[in-house]
Formats: sequence, C-alpha cells, structure tokens
Amino acid sequence: MLIEVADLRRQTGNEKEFTGKIARIEIELQGALAVLSEVAVKGLAKNVGGKIYIKGNVVADANLNCSRCLEPFVIPVESSFEDAYFAQRTVDYRDLEETGRIYKGDQIDLEDVIIESLILTLPMKAICHQDCKGLCPSCGCNLNTGHCSCGPQTIDPRLTILEEYNKHIKTRE
Repeated sequence: MLIEVADLRRQTGNEKEFTGKIARIEIELQGALAVLSEVAVKGLAKNVGGKIYIKGNVVADANLNCSRCLEPFVIPVESSFEDAYFAQRTVDYRDLEETGRIYKGDQIDLEDVIIESLILTLPMKAICHQDCKGLCPSCGCNLNTGHCSCGPQTIDPRLTILEEYNKHIKTRE
C-alpha cells in the first residue's frame, strides 16, 4: 500500500489521512500459512519536521489452521502500527536504525510495517476453540468429530513414576 507524501513534505505540520484495502496477504509463521483477507488500513501521516510520522490501524480476517485438529477456521484480527519515515536524501544512516525507515521519491510503501503489525497480532498457536480435543496420536482421527477405535494410550515409560505418584496422592485423599 502506497501513500503519496509530496504535499506533506512541503511544510512542517501538514497531515493527511489515508485509507486503503488489500485483498490478500499471506504470512508464513512457524511453517504454517496464515492468509489474511479483506485487509482494511486507515491512518494518519504527518510531517513532523524532517520526517513523516505515520500512525495507523489494520483490520482483517485471518484464515488459519488449528494447531490441535488441523481444521481451518477464521478469526478477526486488529492491530495498530506507527513509524517514522525519512526521505532518502536527508538521512544520516548511523542514526536511522533506531529511529525509523527510509522512503524514496513521493511515496511511502507501508507493506512492511503492515505485515509486521499483523505478525505481532496473530496467535503463536492458533486454536479453533478452547475445548478443541485435537487429533488421536495413534490413528490421527479428529476427536472433535467423533471417537476413534484405538485402545487406551500407552504411557511413556519415563513418565510411569508420575502415574505412581498420582495414584499415591489419590489414596491419601
């Protein structure tokens, strides 16, 4: 998404509201693909003397796959962003890393800052609903839709001591 800033650069204090839509953004997170659709962006760009300060908001629908049952689901996401942009010809590169980004010409591309804000908003582990039962570790059956014919799960031999401890605690009650 590009913002025209030629008018903003003319005088300190100039500001401009912007809005836009992005049809689709794909983000890969931890090997899983998150598809964001109907991405709506709005915000304000302001000349604050030597730089353009941009503050905005992003609203989208995130199409994710549940990390427990692998079923697709959609959640609404909303995030905000802000950053300072310096014209390429006026930048002292030693100070830039801590204070902002560079833009060329009369346009600022917001794609990177929008994607960064969405990444920070998406859940680390996407779960379709809180009581999702996931998949059977033996046969892979989705336990939300029915029961599988697998027998009782075998316990890892390293954890048998915990099972014995649990039995001991229950007998004391």
